[in-house]
Amino acid sequence: MLATEYKTAIEEHAIAHATQRLIRRYATTHDAATVRTTVQRIAERYATAEVQGFVPVLVEREARRVLDGAV
Repeated sequence: MLATEYKTAIEEHAIAHATQRLIRRYATTHDAATVRTTVQRIAERYATAEVQGFVPVLVEREARRVLDGAV
């Protein structure tokens, strides 16, 4: 496995965990599909970010804002 593939796998794993946290957090207000779609849409915008290490944190933070109705 190349280093870039390893980093990508770690980031994908982190985003998957963030998605699960968000699904639990918003279980009473949003269905799981809505949470997954929101996270996926936001993650796609960060696909070309120069520094990928922070992407999972940024995706989770932005998804919370969207799901809270702030955006």
